[in-house]
Amino acid sequence: MAKRGPKTEEGKSVVRLNAVQHGVLSTTPVIPDLEREEDWEAHRAGVVASLALQGYLEETLAERIALLLWRLRRVARYERDSIASAQKWVMEDIEDRFQGAPYVPPDLQAGDAELEMMFVRDTVRGLALLLEGKDADRLSADAACGALEALAKEAELDVNEIDVAGVPDDVPWESFSGWTVGLVRQAAQTIAARAGKGVADLCKAALEKANTDLAAITIFAKRVARLRETMPRQRLLPDEDTLNKVIRYEAHLHRQLLQTMHELEALQARRQGRETPLARVDVQGLADQ
Repeated sequence: MAKRGPKTEEGKSVVRLNAVQHGVLSTTPVIPDLEREEDWEAHRAGVVASLALQGYLEETLAERIALLLWRLRRVARYERDSIASAQKWVMEDIEDRFQGAPYVPPDLQAGDAELEMMFVRDTVRGLALLLEGKDADRLSADAACGALEALAKEAELDVNEIDVAGVPDDVPWESFSGWTVGLVRQAAQTIAARAGKGVADLCKAALEKANTDLAAITIFAKRVARLRETMPRQRLLPDEDTLNKVIRYEAHLHRQLLQTMHELEALQARRQGRETPLARVDVQGLADQ
């Protein structure tokens, strides 16, 4: 019976890749789910086509050159992915660095520090205007909400139980654009009455607490901002262990690549009737010793 099989070079190439499905029989260097077989084949074909090969031995050396170049490309990807991973974890590492720091307010995440600092600044401004401003003075929604939340907390009340005359029931406080000092003062009087305290004393206590919080959050926010600026630059290179690993492995592959290319060049030169040196000095290998 005649032996059946592919006749074209394309068909033979496809059959050769069947070994990928059989574990130890596989000759492809492609890592499943991380690299693509078609990329390897395009790379291999490009290398082979550029070397003007003749004979099995030259083809074998060319295959080895393609493999070494493929692995060198993998080293570059590994280095890139190591750096990308380090960049990805910048905020998590900043969070860990400040974990348990005495000046960090409870439950405040590093990523929220700047926004929290701005909100507490508005709270301080709202409370200060309650003490010194005129009823007609306008307030931002953040300043009004912050002041009311600070007063309710100081009075040990739930701010959600407080009604503010002049604010429609179906409009969230943070969306209301008509806040004035007078509206907040009316709500502050309700809070103070329910807590059995004077309005001025309640506002002063809340303002003192807000100023203390603002000082702590400002320190925290500035340190976080400084780290967010410097840490990405510090991680433009892999960590020392990864960098040493990359350097050693890349140098190893590069030496093998040069040796293989020298062998192929010598073989092709002999085929063409040109003289070739019997020995070649591995300068890179000597430099690494």
